[in-house]
Amino acid sequence: MSGNEYLKMKRLESGLSLRQLSEKSGVSHNQILRIENGLHEVSVKNLMNILDGLDVSLYQFFRAIGYTTPKKRHLKDLAPGEGFEPPTRWLTATRSAD
Repeated sequence: MSGNEYLKMKRLESGLSLRQLSEKSGVSHNQILRIENGLHEVSVKNLMNILDGLDVSLYQFFRAIGYTTPKKRHLKDLAPGEGFEPPTRWLTATRSAD
């Protein structure tokens, strides 16, 4: 399941409209709609705000969309190229203005 599909599924399961989730998360309903439909990349900040509005943890989100942690417990045990690789391209990082 992709991240945008998961967000839409959780919103519908919660019985929230786009506008209600917008009010809870502080992210515009138009932007949420574009994110859910895969038309817009989501910043980490907005993803966290949307997840908070849905009462979903970041851990739950990544597990649901297929990310699992490496079985090796220490970075020194990882082979080159192993480790965290985001499972989706639509998540973007943003830098704060300060």
